Amino acid sequence: MTQSESTAERALTIAGFDPSGGAGVLADVRTFAAFGFQAVAAITSVTFQNTARIFGAVHQTGEAVRAQVLPLLEEYGIICAKLGMLPTREVVSEVARLFQETDLPRPVVDAVTRSSSGQRLMEEGALAVLVKELLPLAQLVTPNIPEAETLTGIIITSETDMRRAAAIIREMGAGAVLIKGGHLRAQEAVGRRQTAGEKTEDRSGEAIDVLDNEGKVTVFRERRIRGAELHGSGCILSAAIAAGLGKGLTLEDSVGAAKSFVLEAIRNSVRG
Repeated sequence: MTQSESTAERALTIAGFDPSGGAGVLADVRTFAAFGFQAVAAITSVTFQNTARIFGAVHQTGEAVRAQVLPLLEEYGIICAKLGMLPTREVVSEVARLFQETDLPRPVVDAVTRSSSGQRLMEEGALAVLVKELLPLAQLVTPNIPEAETLTGIIITSETDMRRAAAIIREMGAGAVLIKGGHLRAQEAVGRRQTAGEKTEDRSGEAIDVLDNEGKVTVFRERRIRGAELHGSGCILSAAIAAGLGKGLTLEDSVGAAKSFVLEAIRNSVRG
């Protein structure tokens, strides 16, 4: 390995391992590569799953996660970072300590609490540690609707609710919050126009994501692709946002580029 190779900047993912390759570190690595980055990774949990469901998992200790990351920091500069599955209190605390004690960039945190099939991915009590210790270190946190409801304690059935939840989570310490609206029930996804004074429209055919960036709210609207499901889409989105930030894009532009990337992946899965 040449000196330039050993000191090259890398994109870091700290997440779970999905043997199917659809989510977790494998999906993150592919996403970083698509944005032109070489990736390095630390595994927090080895899961037993396919694209339909999770059958179980063996979690790493916090010490093991730290031991994976520290040698990387001796060799590479990390230009962007994404955090995925953080299954235990110990792992959450250790990851937070890594970002506090090193010059790692502020991460994009994909606060994964449950799989789409309902399997718990974060132990009881770990979420409270994430809120207390890790959210204040995050450049962006990207909960979906159920995760945002868990974090805030409110029921989210509309764009207005999404805006309120994003503000609450940002007040917990995160620099910015992107609430992903894919789980918003279609019949309830009736958003208001962003321009004050215009009438309310039925937007039930739209997927709505709400970004609250230090109080500046941007709403991303895309037409839903009917019947389309992409295992790992949340992992891919958060990794793509981190990659955009690593390339120097604004947060808003990073989210826009990431959403375009995921939508193309969904369209390709439908065509396939």
